[in-house]
Amino acid sequence: MVKRVLKCGLVAAAAAAMLVGSGGFAAADSTGTMHIVEGQLVTLPASPGGGYAGTAAASAKCPAGEVLTGGGAEVKAGNSFVQRYNLAASRPIGGETWWAYATNSDTSNPGTIQAFAVCAKVTNLDVVHTP
Repeated sequence: MVKRVLKCGLVAAAAAAMLVGSGGFAAADSTGTMHIVEGQLVTLPASPGGGYAGTAAASAKCPAGEVLTGGGAEVKAGNSFVQRYNLAASRPIGGETWWAYATNSDTSNPGTIQAFAVCAKVTNLDVVHTP
């Protein structure tokens, strides 16, 4: 049985199913083949003003021997004006890394951005032959 869960604040959901157990994110069917890698929490600086936004990028990388199956990102506002903090891009890059980019037009308060990668161990590769 597969249980689906949404992680609070996860902006872009993974294409693969995210599985959860009583202790949080767990592996597919308890085999240890799939998990979430949380990237470093990065400060999204305040805007310097003059029409320019503060910008920051974050990434999460799968460990060696694993492949990226999806990912997402979360941007947290530094104050109640959440419309000033924008996730501008969230996408895979380089095969095993999920990358995200955000902007902040608030001139007083920094925010944060964090990327998440859904990683899976390659345990069996079947070769498919076309007729």
